[in-house]
Amino acid sequence: MNVGAKVFGFRIDTRPKRRCIVAAMYISYIVLWMFAAGSRDSLGVQLGINYLGLAISGLILGGCWLALAGLTLEYGLPGDSRMFTSRDERQTAVRHRAFVRAYGILTALICAGVVYSSVALAIGLGLPGPEYKNPLLFGAILLCTSLPSAVIAWTETDDVPDTFEASTGA
Repeated sequence: MNVGAKVFGFRIDTRPKRRCIVAAMYISYIVLWMFAAGSRDSLGVQLGINYLGLAISGLILGGCWLALAGLTLEYGLPGDSRMFTSRDERQTAVRHRAFVRAYGILTALICAGVVYSSVALAIGLGLPGPEYKNPLLFGAILLCTSLPSAVIAWTETDDVPDTFEASTGA
């Protein structure tokens, strides 16, 4: 990753910072879902608090998603016309490995959901009702669009500056 990368004016130059962005994005989605569910039955001040929580968690979610997209832009996107001209072999390998891991994770999650729904119907466990259709759909879209970038941000090592540049200050 580019050590000089800045997102919204903040330097994102270490793996712990990138991992915080990934964690904040997925946690803010869960918080957003909780505030949305709580706002259905609330009135007055509680409704205002829920809407404020929705706004804040939505801004955090959107900002983290944009930060991940900005951080991993150097690795290219699917269908990128610069696919073979602007990236080196290492960047191409990192991008490929991220997509393989992301699709493996998505496959495992989909299989787990199908198995759970089959077992839940057979033995009478609870399943999400129709009111959870939209949050689950949005969560699936968020996961599908952000997981390759999140894998890159989570696993990429910090760049080590060239020893010549570090010693001369260039």
